[in-house]
Amino acid sequence: MWACKPDYEPDSGGNRVENIPQHPTYSARFAEYIKLDLHAEGSFMITDWKQVSPALFEKLCAAVLQKTGFTNIKWYGEAGSDKGRDIIAERLDTPVPGIQRYEGWMVQCKRYTKSSLSKSELKELLDAALEHKIDSLLIIVTSTVSANLRDWLTTASETYPFKEYIWEELDFRRQVNAHKLELLESIPELAGGKEPLWMYPRNHNEIRLACNEFDEVEIVVTNVDNVEAAKAKATEFLKHLEANGFEWWD
Repeated sequence: MWACKPDYEPDSGGNRVENIPQHPTYSARFAEYIKLDLHAEGSFMITDWKQVSPALFEKLCAAVLQKTGFTNIKWYGEAGSDKGRDIIAERLDTPVPGIQRYEGWMVQCKRYTKSSLSKSELKELLDAALEHKIDSLLIIVTSTVSANLRDWLTTASETYPFKEYIWEELDFRRQVNAHKLELLESIPELAGGKEPLWMYPRNHNEIRLACNEFDEVEIVVTNVDNVEAAKAKATEFLKHLEANGFEWWD
């Protein structure tokens, strides 16, 4: 349960200080503390794909792969475009306990700002992968993939000798956010200004809203009929929280 008038305020180090008298400017100071804490300098990454060049996006993809268990990563950049490859990597697979083997992966990085992955483009990527002796193909896209395209891929995959996987934008963003600080250290050019938190519906039936910066935290909106109404209620709640502060109900 959330309340609006805290009975304490943080000191300069962010520690709880008890028994502070109530006064009119109290909640405003606490709200400002929350704002500064959530928007600390150096913790934001540019994820507006229009501001990220294709080459920088590929570099980010390679760094994310390294953080998620891939090894022997080779990023070809523009030199690899003529062979239909952006990144070649390996990943240790354990098909059964006691048996391990390295699988060869090819990764295609597709940064979209307006369009999305089409059937013809997907087929070109699959055909290009035939030239390489790989076990799996991973396609990373900054968009969503339609249900029809996924159905087509399920059928078409039977004709290719490798497994196919697609990381849609939400999948990729989760991986980026899970390793954000390390990624900013290795790719400082991705450090950006203060961006608004990116909210998205996780479950349309329950109208649960999750946040790109805090994947473990959700806002559950009840008694609404659609996502837009849920977003409006959540926005109203966040503005109220920022203006009034809060306290935990023990």
